[in-house]
Parts: sequence; structure tokens; C-alpha cells
Amino acid sequence: RGLLQFANVSYGIEPLVYSPAFEHLVYPMSNENTAGFRFANVHPERGKDEVTAEDMIVKMGDAQVSEALGSSPSYLEIYVVLDKALYNYLGSDKNVVTQRIIQVFGFVNSLFNPLNVTVVLSSLEFWIGENKIPTTGEADEILQQFLQWKQSYLVLRPYDMAYLFVYKERPTYIGTTMPGQACTREDAGGVAVYQKGVSLESFSIILAQLLGLSLGINFDKPGGVCQCPGSVCVMNTEALRYGGVKAFSSCSIADLQRFLKQRRDCPFIRSQLSSPAFRKVAVCGNGVVEQGEQCDCGAVEACSKDKCCTPQCKFKPGMKCSSGLCCENCQFKQKNTKCRALSDAQCDLVEFCNGSSAACPADLYIQDGHECEHGSGYCYKGRCQSADLQCQRLYGRGAKNAPLACYEEVNSQQDRFGHCGNHPTEGYQACAWLNLGCGKLICAYPTRIPFTQVKGAVIYAQVQEHLCVSFDYMRGPTVPDPLLVKEGTKCGHGKVCLNGTCSPHSVLKYDCNPQKKCHGHGVCNNRKMCHCFPGWKPPNCKVQGPLSGGSVSRSAKSPSKDTLKTWLLLGFCLFLPVVVGGTVLVMKWKQLDR
Repeated sequence: RGLLQFANVSYGIEPLVYSPAFEHLVYPMSNENTAGFRFANVHPERGKDEVTAEDMIVKMGDAQVSEALGSSPSYLEIYVVLDKALYNYLGSDKNVVTQRIIQVFGFVNSLFNPLNVTVVLSSLEFWIGENKIPTTGEADEILQQFLQWKQSYLVLRPYDMAYLFVYKERPTYIGTTMPGQACTREDAGGVAVYQKGVSLESFSIILAQLLGLSLGINFDKPGGVCQCPGSVCVMNTEALRYGGVKAFSSCSIADLQRFLKQRRDCPFIRSQLSSPAFRKVAVCGNGVVEQGEQCDCGAVEACSKDKCCTPQCKFKPGMKCSSGLCCENCQFKQKNTKCRALSDAQCDLVEFCNGSSAACPADLYIQDGHECEHGSGYCYKGRCQSADLQCQRLYGRGAKNAPLACYEEVNSQQDRFGHCGNHPTEGYQACAWLNLGCGKLICAYPTRIPFTQVKGAVIYAQVQEHLCVSFDYMRGPTVPDPLLVKEGTKCGHGKVCLNGTCSPHSVLKYDCNPQKKCHGHGVCNNRKMCHCFPGWKPPNCKVQGPLSGGSVSRSAKSPSKDTLKTWLLLGFCLFLPVVVGGTVLVMKWKQLDR
């Protein structure tokens, strides 16, 4: 059972149940039943800017996509609930329905995997007797009731996104979600409608589009600006009407890249799978390595191309791994090979493979509060937060943070060019004088008028001898401004911006003196341990050591079993002669006494 996709047509594969020769039926799939239906959005779409030339820098090659979205995979865990009508429509058999939903998630993963995102079916719930909420009425009503139910009853898995799958014979909409709210606990979810006669392929596109909207990915705009390798892109509004291979467009990749950058600490996008207190038996073939599996190459077609893994979820002979940042050609990478690219040149720390595992060590970074960018910023959550750097990223080399006089002049206006945040209903917020440097980013360009390719409005103000510059994306007073001074930015001597307030540096609890603790040959990481420079040995960087440097948590290993046995044996061999010699000496002494 599965799907065979070509450029513009798809074929379903179903086993002939009573065939003694295990024959299968291959048939063309039709997607006409989904034509004419639309998504119903509870909220108006937000932050849906036009695609600019800057967005199109992201190309469709695997290397460029990986670089744009990061090398570390992200896991999005979904709690799925089926209403009674859909459970009955799909066969009223738990095993059959479960396999169909797993098949849907297999299709969805084939779309998200190129984006380095794995969508995991973490839990599946059937409403067999009766629905726990009404599933009739307007889309926004069903969604709101489901989100409220999720908050009350899904206590065991509070940080999963939750989706309700419902069946409707003649729906007026095919799904609804809260766009861009995947990281908001109370709004992370959606409703997907499975209508009569629709194929699993089409339903998987509906789910992929809903997940895309939740992750800040907008629908592609017509006109050919958004490009993808398939015949039709996933976020094309007409995608449901077409069969064949589909992929996310360059515009979708740019949207997701922005979303992940703005929500680095999102609780629903995990760098590793969570470990629940209970888990059902592993399902071999779902593309996710679960307990008891060495690997999982997914569907049979994917396994036929996999060099490392068998369809039985075991390594092929001689193979040691199939995935992971420290796995290459089914073998562990050599010890001290870099395994994760730096997310920040000044505040992130390099990770190295240990030579005996496919996994890259934990992603550590320099302790929050460490000075960076020549003392103009602080390290915060693994990035150098400096207003100078923020200005340079916007306007280019030569731009820098404006002096206090500019902030006093511009950020006191309480308009789109100068404010201290914006409220969803109240609009732009006024700045307290002490917090002027933690509001809207104001830059200075001393040599010439700054230039940026980003589309927006700019204002120049001459204050004393300084040219003050403020930029606005023109998103409106109720939409969060992406050009506020970032959290963790230095706002004065011994001061740091946190929650829009210029606070004492002590709130970061930075207690590291690298000169004393690390003997001047390292820095403190976010676990408050020394990370030694190359050539110095942890834990205190006092003596010369491995070329890679590092910290105890990264480079030091507990003694192996063989090494431990060797030391025990050596100790026993040294101790045994002493015991024997002492015993003989005592016996002879007693004989002499007699």
C-alpha cells in the first residue's frame, strides 16, 4: 500500500486481499473532489509580505536549503484526534485506520524532509463512541472548541501541536488553523477536513499546508516568482487539484527561515524527540527511529535506495549508522571532525564528533553575559547581541548603533519609526527614558546615506552632528516590529536589554572570570564549565592538550569497560603478591616462635 508519484500524475498502490500471489492494484489517483474548497482562517493573515529579491537568494539545491534552514534537524510532534465520523469512514478498525494515518504522515514527511523538518505522529486518539466536542458548525467555532479541549485534556503531552481530523461529505472548507502560531501554546493546532472520495495524497497536502501556515509559511503568490522543482508547489492554492511530485517553493523556504530565526526557543520545534513516560510499539517503516530500531528508512521505495538501512530497520552488514551529523557513508565520522556549523561566529561553540557515535554532542554556547563584538555587545542564547551588528545586517558595512541623542529624539515620538514595542490592540508603546535604548533600533551612518534592499520606509533625522536612521517594514501598529533592539543587547555600561527594559547586567547571572577559571585559555559555556581553546586541555585549560580543545562535557569520556578492566586487573596483580608474601611471612614467624 502506497503512492507512486511522477512529475504530474500519481498512482495509488493497494494489495489485492485475496490474491494468492500477493498481487497489487495500481491505479491513477484523481484529485478533482477537492476543487473549489478553501481554508477558513480564524485570524486574518499576518505578516504576509511580498516576496522580494532578498527572499530569492534561497535556491532549491539541497546544500543551499540545508544552509538556509540549519544543519540540525527539527522535530515537530503532532497529537492527532479523529472524530467518530472519520473513524467510521476509514473502516472502523483501529489497525486499518492507524495504518492510513501513518501513510498520511509518510506523505507529509516526504514534503517536509527537504526542509530538515521531521513531522512525527506522537499520539493518535480515536473518538469511537461519541465526539468529545461538537464537530458541526463554522470552522472557527470548531477550532476554538478543539483548542480549549486540548488545553484541558491533553495534559500528558502539553507541548505537542494538536490536530483534529473530521469527516464531512460536502464541506465548504477543507481546514483551518492559526497562521504563524505554532509556538503559542494555546493556539498550536488546527482542524483538517477529510471529505468523501478524497485521496490520502490530497489529504496529506491539506495537512502539509495547514502545518505550513502554522509555521509562518504563506501561500505562494501567482506570477512565477516562487519556484520549486515539482510541477506544482506545496503552498500553491491549486496544489490540491494536481497529482505528482510536489515540493515547497523558494518563497516557502524563505518564510520558514524567518520563522525559525524569530522563534529560536519555540517549544514545539524540537532538536530531538521527546521521551514520554510511555510509548507504543515501534512502527518500522514510518521513517522515524524508535525504541528497538537501529534505523528506519521509511517506505519500501525509499529503503531500496538506502545504503545503510534494511526494510527491517536493521543496519546492513558492515554499516554502523544511517543518519546523524556524525554519520557519513554509513560510518561514524573520525574523532574531532566538526559536526555542527557555528550559528554565530562569536558566541557559539564548535562541536566535534567523538568517533564512536552518529550523534553530534549537545549544542553548547558561550555563557550569557560574556562580552562580544569588541565590547559593544553580550553573548545571549548563543548569539552576539550587539546593536552595531544589527545595524550592519540591515544597512551594510559602516553602519553602527546610534548615540543616545538619536534614541532620545526618535524613540520619544511613539510612532512607527520610534517606539518601545507595539500592542495587539493599543498600537505603539511609549518609551520610558531609561529604556529608550531597548525600543526601536536606531542606527547611524557616518560616511554616506545608508542603503538597504529590504522593502520598507526610512526616516532620517539630523541630531547634533549625527545622521539618525530608522526603518519600518510597513506592517502596521498591531504587528510585532522585527526591528526592535534584540533581547540580550547591551544598552549601556553594565546594562542589558531584557523584556524591553534596560536592566543591570547581573540579571544574566554571569559569574565567569575566564582569566582565573580557565587560566586565560578558554571561555565559560552555558553549563558554566570551561571550554578550552584549541591546544588546551579541559576541565580548566591549565595544561596543553588536544588540538580541538573543548570542554569536559564534550571531549572527556568516562573510562571504557576495557580500560576499567585493565586497571582492575593491574591493581589485583600488584596487590596479590603483597597479600601472599605477607601470609608466608606470618606463617614463618609463627614457626620460629615454636
